[in-house]
Formats: sequence, C-alpha cells, structure tokens
Amino acid sequence: MAAKARAVPSALLGAALPSSAEELPELPEIEREHVQRVYDAIALEWHGTRYKAWPRVASFVGRLPRASLIADLGCGNGKMHAACAAHGHLAIGCDFSAALVRICALQLRMEAQAADVTALPYRAAVFDAALSIAVLHHVSTVGRRRRLVRETLRVLRPGGQALFYAWAKEQAAGRSGHVFPSADVFVPFHQRLTRAEGEEAAAEHKRPREEGAAEGVAAAFDPEKRAVVHQRYCHVYAEGELRELVESVEGFRVLEEYYDTGNWCILAEKAA
Repeated sequence: MAAKARAVPSALLGAALPSSAEELPELPEIEREHVQRVYDAIALEWHGTRYKAWPRVASFVGRLPRASLIADLGCGNGKMHAACAAHGHLAIGCDFSAALVRICALQLRMEAQAADVTALPYRAAVFDAALSIAVLHHVSTVGRRRRLVRETLRVLRPGGQALFYAWAKEQAAGRSGHVFPSADVFVPFHQRLTRAEGEEAAAEHKRPREEGAAEGVAAAFDPEKRAVVHQRYCHVYAEGELRELVESVEGFRVLEEYYDTGNWCILAEKAA
C-alpha cells in the first residue's frame, strides 16, 4: 500500500504562491527542499526502481521521424534514453538534480546537464520534440508552471511536438494507490538503509517521525522501517487543469489530451 500523502501546510505553500517575482527563475524554497534536495538524496535508489519508459511515452517517441533531436526536460535518471536510442534519436536531457544527471552521464552515457526547466540552457527552435514527463507536478506556482511550458515551446522548432505528463488528482485508475487530500501535497518516499546507515541516521535525526515532521522538514528517520522518510512536494492536477495550463501559452496547439498511469497527459504542437 502506498505511503499516505498529506496536504502541504499553508504556511509553507504561502511562500510559493504568485508574487511580483514569480516569473523569475529562482527556485522557491519548497522546491529546493522538497524536490531538488530530496531527489539528490534518493537518486541511486530511485534509479534502481525507475528504469523503463511508460508504453505510451515510448510510443510517442517511436512515431517521431528517425534521428529526431529530442529535449528530455526533467530527464531524471534517463529512463527515456533507451527508447530514444532504439529509434535512432538523439536525446539531450536536463534535470535540476545533479545526482540524477550524473547517473545519466556516467551510467547511460547520455548527454545531460544540470538545469532548471523553467530557464533552459538551449538555443531557441532547435529541437524536433520535447518530453516533460512527471515534472510539472513538482513545480509550485502557476507562474513557474507557465514559464516551464513557455521554455519548452521556445526550444522547439516550428511544428515540433511536446508531450507533458503530470500527476492526476484522480487516482482511481492509477497505479500508485495514493489518495490526495488536496491539490498540493507531500508524498513520502522511504529510503531504505543498512543497519549501519540506520544507526547513523538515527543519531542525525534526533526526533524520529514516521511521516516526517508536519511543518515541512524534508526528511525524518523511521526506526521501525529503518528508513529515512523524504517528503516530496507535488501539485496534483484536476481534470482539465493541465490542458488549461498549456493552452494559456500562446503558440501551442493541443493535439490530444488523455489519462495514463495516474497522470493527465497533453500532446501539443508548436505553431508553424
């Protein structure tokens, strides 16, 4: 059974709500503590359990013209790399977790950079296609979400296509087993430890709590499960919300909207 997700305390989320500076690329603290630093900490364990592209994402990649240049934006551990290479494509990835980027570069020999997907280090109009798979649900403001979509649009050539996946609030047909109490939640990830690591973690985390500290501590030690419990920030999308976000950026045309593996999904095309 999935670990229980819980609502993000309003005091923490308040720092991430729209402000006069929301369009700037600076990372909000909630994303730095509860996304970037979490994935840096769990990168190796994450890599061991996420190794294969979802079938419908792989199908999209397979339909692209051979030898396409693909931007894998928020590439994580590079699980899309094999599907891209199988069709003769060149995928260039980026992720703001340097630990995950190292896995891409050293273990998969994938070209990847550490970068924020809301401020991409690429020239405009160079990619044939773009992937944004399970990234938007880690972005904490409407302004930054819109900036991510705009940056994706910017790096695509005219007529290029982008596929966006984001976690759905509606999980009845999903695989995770999660029930989300609100749109903005902390989702626990249990990082299993050896006995020696567990003793060290117990000393470091003075006040163990099974679900982590309620007021935003990014990690806590669970002595019963001998695991560090990391709290990942997620914004889960209601039906129609992802489509509305993509359509709010001028220059994108939505080709398809569907639900897949617990995610709302949008296939969009850049105007020619």
